[in-house]
Amino acid sequence: MGNREIIIKKIVLLGDSSVGKTSLIRRFVQDQFDDDYISTIGAKVSKKVVPVDFEGGEYDVKIMVWDIIGSKGYLSTQSKHIAGADGAILVVDLTKPESLDSIEKYWIPLLRDVTGGILPSILFAGNKKDLITNQEEIDTMTQLFKGLETKYCDDIENRADVGYTSSLLTSAKTGENVGDGFHNLVVSMLAVNPELDPMHRQIGVAKAKSIYETDERKTTKSVMDLIVVDLPHLVKATSKSTVILEDCIAKLGFSKDLPKPKEVRNFIDCVLFSASKAGASKEEIEEYRKKWMKPLSKMGL
Repeated sequence: MGNREIIIKKIVLLGDSSVGKTSLIRRFVQDQFDDDYISTIGAKVSKKVVPVDFEGGEYDVKIMVWDIIGSKGYLSTQSKHIAGADGAILVVDLTKPESLDSIEKYWIPLLRDVTGGILPSILFAGNKKDLITNQEEIDTMTQLFKGLETKYCDDIENRADVGYTSSLLTSAKTGENVGDGFHNLVVSMLAVNPELDPMHRQIGVAKAKSIYETDERKTTKSVMDLIVVDLPHLVKATSKSTVILEDCIAKLGFSKDLPKPKEVRNFIDCVLFSASKAGASKEEIEEYRKKWMKPLSKMGL
């Protein structure tokens, strides 16, 4: 055991809200499932060590699994957390065809944009297989995902050589193919890209920063996006900011997908009040209040 090489990898889960990203992670990391839907705001990071024997080598791969907000339009938040990813699991809800369209129209273009056009290792996961009972429909879905695999996974030949696939139909509820999916992606990262070029990581970070700094969208959602990106800096901790964001969303009871101007103003008040209790200074609170209220004012809201 002492001779096993330790490697650290970052995996991001991407896909629309409610496709089951959080449930897949919970099943993989904790071997648990909960029917209650938990909406992610910002990002959450889970950790797990995956033992892999590959090409004569023995590895303990410590993967950092990032569960990223699935609402479209949170570009700054999503790009910031995608930066530096070694692998990505693109999740589709098999009962919602529109979530499959989103993979090609939103998530892959965003992933490609942040990574400078070089896609990391990818696994396509068709989730909620337990809700599909018709075998013909399952076979059709399997072929659809094989098509995505052929189109976007440059490492298909390498994976075939070692007996792994880039697409699986999964069920977070039953656990079917969840562990295999993560394991396949880990093997792919070792086979195709054992040590990602540090320059590639820097490109991702720089691109995410550029998206944040040049965001000129004029929507209430873009203001929410700004708050989600900024709050960890204000409270000096990502985990603390996630708790504040979730508490304020729950307390105010509004949708992060369609926030109204008044709701965003109330959200700013709630977040800043919590940040002050978490130790942010009065000067910092005022600085961020002005920063977040400025785009609302420009919109005349």
